[in-house]
Amino acid sequence: MRKRSLILLLTCTALLLYLPAATVQAAQMKQAIVETNGAQQETTIVVDNNYQLVPAITFRQLGALVSWNEQYRSAVIQMNGTTISYRAGLSHTDYARSGTDNWLRDTLPVKVTNDAGRVYVPLGYTARKLGVAVEYDAKSKSTTLARNGKTVVIHSVTDIETKLAASSEELKWLYQVTEAEAGGESYTGKVAVAASILNRVKHPEWPDTIIDTIFQVTTFNGKSYYQYSPVLDKRIYQVKPSADTKKAVQAALQGEDPSKGAIVFYNPDKTDNQWVRSREKTIIIGNHVFTL
Repeated sequence: MRKRSLILLLTCTALLLYLPAATVQAAQMKQAIVETNGAQQETTIVVDNNYQLVPAITFRQLGALVSWNEQYRSAVIQMNGTTISYRAGLSHTDYARSGTDNWLRDTLPVKVTNDAGRVYVPLGYTARKLGVAVEYDAKSKSTTLARNGKTVVIHSVTDIETKLAASSEELKWLYQVTEAEAGGESYTGKVAVAASILNRVKHPEWPDTIIDTIFQVTTFNGKSYYQYSPVLDKRIYQVKPSADTKKAVQAALQGEDPSKGAIVFYNPDKTDNQWVRSREKTIIIGNHVFTL
């Protein structure tokens, strides 16, 4: 999308967020309940490649300006000095900060979705881009958004199905990555690492298979990000899992989770990544900090 002014983008028909009806194919529609400061209402969400997308108008409940730009056929969300443009069918967004005409582009892991004329946008990406606190509870399968004293909780009515029974190939790579990440950690530390990987498999914003989760690489602004460093530096192919590691992985597959629901872990002595450091901590085990 070419550079254009904020005034032009916001000269739109407010409240209209509907396109001609289209059919969702790869994605699944799920029933959900949105709870805003205790008041509940029914809605639908889209789960695409295990990423959760919500109606763009959801963010109005947190004070966002949500509108439709006819010229660019885009849903537009504005909050905290950030304007994001979403065009259905595309796997990227264009955004701008207030006070500038300089538009930037982010690559999305899924396509913006249009179903029955309603535009659905990636929940986690949109919340973080707008400066909204977002937290996922794996046990209740709910996502909480919070801003300026307002709280929106999205409860999935239809559970997102996730297979945790590992095939021999998945088990092999779960052994390998656990050994590479936690070979020098305690037994509990090994279980926690394996459990956090499995928690990602259950999480709506991450891939829904063990192998895809381990080897996931995302690209933002032309830069590739590996989820697990042993995949990047190839250690995952070189280590030999110990009996202790294999036992720990099996325990995680049986439901043990000393990470307390974590989906991220990191060694603070080995990374300065602000994204992982900014997440809510659940527990510290050995050299690893576990976060939600």
